[in-house]
Amino acid sequence: MKKSNQKTEARIKLLQTGLRLFAENGYNGTGIKEIVDEVGIPKGSFYNYFKSKEDFTVEIIQYYSDTLSVLWADIFALGPQEPLAALRNSFEMILSHHEQSEVRTGCLVGNLAAEISEASDLCRQKMHHATITWKNRVAGYIRQGQRMGTIRDDIPSDGLTDFIWNAWEGALLNMKIVKSTAPVKECIRLLFDFFLKP
Repeated sequence: MKKSNQKTEARIKLLQTGLRLFAENGYNGTGIKEIVDEVGIPKGSFYNYFKSKEDFTVEIIQYYSDTLSVLWADIFALGPQEPLAALRNSFEMILSHHEQSEVRTGCLVGNLAAEISEASDLCRQKMHHATITWKNRVAGYIRQGQRMGTIRDDIPSDGLTDFIWNAWEGALLNMKIVKSTAPVKECIRLLFDFFLKP
């Protein structure tokens, strides 16, 4: 394997490992040594890939956002075409993922926002960008549903999207507190059986 390929592969492994450990243990609960030990590289080599832990975290947020975007795109492509049903299906698929996971980590962006958004403006900006990407996708489906008459139109699509984001993130955090997916199930039920309907 060429050296450049090895470096790329090691970088991706660092991001994947960091993503998992941050999701499970938080930013402050995860050390660089723990990450490099799991990947199998010397601690000093970490800085050949990333300038600092903050820079690494920014890259992890982008990696997480990109990975999630692909997942959501696949879910929407394979699911129902009607906008409200498509949105509900996408949330239920994410719920299914959490139900199948031994460790219910919630949303990395939400977790990191609570932990480091005040300490790192660089990370905060990257998290804000990630939420905008997610919201733009959801808002597009909301607008389609409003035009079709299947989603309420007395609240603008951006306002509905912001509410969905806030409700969803709150439910994911509560899921971690109570160690149950019940808050997420209830969030989906209330959003799609009541709040979003015309």
